[in-house]
Amino acid sequence: MGVMKAGDTMDPQVILFYGEDTFYTKLKMNKVIKRFDVDEYNITHYDLDETLLQDAVADAMTIPFMSDMKVVICHNARFLGKEKAKKSLPHDEAMLGAYLQNPPEETLLIVTAPVKQLDDKHALVKQFRKHEVVECKLKSSQDLVAWARRQFGQHAINVDEDALKAFMKRVEHSTEFAYLEMRKLLLYVDEGKHIDLATIEKVVTRNVEDNVFAITNALLKKDARRALEVYRDLIAHSEDPLRILNIIVTKYREMLHARTLLDRGKTQADIQAYYNVSSGRAYYMVQNAKSASMETIQNHLTQLEKLDYHIKSGRVDKKVALELFILHT
Repeated sequence: MGVMKAGDTMDPQVILFYGEDTFYTKLKMNKVIKRFDVDEYNITHYDLDETLLQDAVADAMTIPFMSDMKVVICHNARFLGKEKAKKSLPHDEAMLGAYLQNPPEETLLIVTAPVKQLDDKHALVKQFRKHEVVECKLKSSQDLVAWARRQFGQHAINVDEDALKAFMKRVEHSTEFAYLEMRKLLLYVDEGKHIDLATIEKVVTRNVEDNVFAITNALLKKDARRALEVYRDLIAHSEDPLRILNIIVTKYREMLHARTLLDRGKTQADIQAYYNVSSGRAYYMVQNAKSASMETIQNHLTQLEKLDYHIKSGRVDKKVALELFILHT
């Protein structure tokens, strides 16, 4: 069947959504479900990280409850991706293969695979391609800029270039964050009005965690200048240094755990599944864990924990303390 196009009259019985943009996947999936007009009692979710595939397939084979249609959704079919997790449940893939050969008309089976690329050599992927496969890849910065311009244009809103750049800087790390902040911005600004930099700074929330992630990356690369630049930008926008410190500590603990998993022979896919993050974020977690020795990571973490104690005990100013840590790391 392939990918459906505008104007198609037939609805699919099987859809595979794949890609790292889990928010976009959710939006597309909900749009499909809405088209079928199925009540909540006939929509079932299965997380394949925790539930056997055969349980979901068995459910898909049963008739709907007092309805013409039912929807069965299988989340996290990571085994369809090119990079395999070393540890996964004993899924009965043959059972799904048999189902795909002749899916019942009364069931819509939706499968999501949060992977960058499908394994086109996999027998199941070949079978899914005979139905409908939808790619939900992460948007590039250029894609998000174009999307933002379209949103403003549809509401006849003029936006200054520096305001657009500031908006993108705050939301570019997450499609979901961009979508939610755009909705908030459009509700705040009347149609046909103008958006300047002051409006963005007032309305659009800063994505603190992603900025802290940039600080951690810079520290590991020994780029104190970049780390300090991001930190001071957060402080200039009234972020609490103690909150920033707590997130940095969390990132270092993640790094330490990721390094331990790697030393035990685990893969990037294993780490992605464990932390339930995109493969892009898992990639950087792995790269960061590999870029520094276990001794360096533990040393930084020890310093940060001491810093936290000194700040909370009133021995040092929280703003200055973090700056000194960045400069001396």
